[in-house]
Amino acid sequence: MKQKVSQISPDKLYASLLKRKNEQEQQARLKSPIVTANKYLVSSNRNSGGSSKIEAKKSRPASGKDFKDVSSVLLKKTHARQNSKLIETKENSQNLSTSALSLLLKIKQDKCENKQSQVQQPKDLYNQQTIQKKYQKLMEMTKQQQQLILKPKLFKGPRSISNPDISTMQLQIAKANGQSAAGMLYNGQTKTNQDIYKLIQRFCNRENDWYIQVSDGHGTNGHQVAQFLREVLPQFVQQGVVNLTTCYERDKQINLVLKNCFLQTNDELMDSGIDITYSGATTVVVLSFDNVLYCANIGDSRAIIGRFDNKLSVIELSKDHKPDCFLEQARILQRGGRVQAYSDEDGNPIGPARVWKQDEDVPGLAMSRSFGDYIASQVGVICEPEIFKHSLLPCDKFIVVASDGIWEFLSNEQVVETVYEYYKRDDSQGACQKLVQLAREAWQREDEVIDDITIVIAFIK
Repeated sequence: MKQKVSQISPDKLYASLLKRKNEQEQQARLKSPIVTANKYLVSSNRNSGGSSKIEAKKSRPASGKDFKDVSSVLLKKTHARQNSKLIETKENSQNLSTSALSLLLKIKQDKCENKQSQVQQPKDLYNQQTIQKKYQKLMEMTKQQQQLILKPKLFKGPRSISNPDISTMQLQIAKANGQSAAGMLYNGQTKTNQDIYKLIQRFCNRENDWYIQVSDGHGTNGHQVAQFLREVLPQFVQQGVVNLTTCYERDKQINLVLKNCFLQTNDELMDSGIDITYSGATTVVVLSFDNVLYCANIGDSRAIIGRFDNKLSVIELSKDHKPDCFLEQARILQRGGRVQAYSDEDGNPIGPARVWKQDEDVPGLAMSRSFGDYIASQVGVICEPEIFKHSLLPCDKFIVVASDGIWEFLSNEQVVETVYEYYKRDDSQGACQKLVQLAREAWQREDEVIDDITIVIAFIK
């Protein structure tokens, strides 16, 4: 029998056995329905403590792993059908899982190959294009830098803290005028005018560059000091600016040039032969390079910008250096000076704060920075300028630079309102005359003397 089974194919043998089994079951059902006990069914007994379940598991048929030999399974007369189904099901599931896994791996591999073939070339092409663009940009920057070196041009619209966004419009000073008037003494006599101003168009031989300076002398020889500054300071500034051949770090360079020029001018003043023991001068300088302004100031002369952006407003280009300003006073006290105003019989302060020596009532200077003033310089008065930069905007309309004869009794807002009316008429000279008149009238109302009055107005277009 074993030899016959081995010669017959498993499929045919399984079909004959299945047919025979079905015939026997039909005959048995026709005769009488007999219920036979199934040794694999376990009665439900909760008190058995699980032992019956363990025994039932032990008595179950072996898994498909034990039926590797198909002939051994078919020889068993009992449960051949169930065992054959288990073997077939497991083999089919293993075949399906193996075939599905291999199919997924193949699909994934094909996708990766397609993706690499499709993406690799555009990516390489993109990298090449990016490198080529960067190279072209670098070459353009090199050409621009070479052009700047060959044809230097200062201050082409840099950014600033006050003006982060620079307009592409080319803004510059279109015209400027100035006026200076001598003051009046207690007895009504006209005093010696110690104010000066200087305007230089085409500064450093550049078409749109301007130099504006206002100096206010004080002391016995203040007028001589102011005249000296008018002649010497612009020369030093021009020499320093001409040496700037590139725009690299221009802000640092301009600041350094202006500071050195002020210090060098003061050294020349010390050796000039002018008696500056109790004499000196304040000075404010405005440099205009295309649409950028640099303002250097020592003392209480002042520079402002009139701006119209739906309404009039003031932009300050300088800061007054008064002895009672915190940092100024701290420096003076550290150098052995003291800050105190004149006082009446009851000790009440009269007028502005002044600089004095600690043990003497001299020099009584009403500002904390100036040229000259030898005695005051021993107790903290310095000639180092404070420098501010401003980039012009389309709403900036005009610049006003003046001595304290204007600012003593006229506010910044009054000055701007007055000048704007003349700006609309394009009359800068008329604006200067009007403000000098208003300042003299204010001095006559408020004081017994009239200080020297000097003003320069520049219109921006």
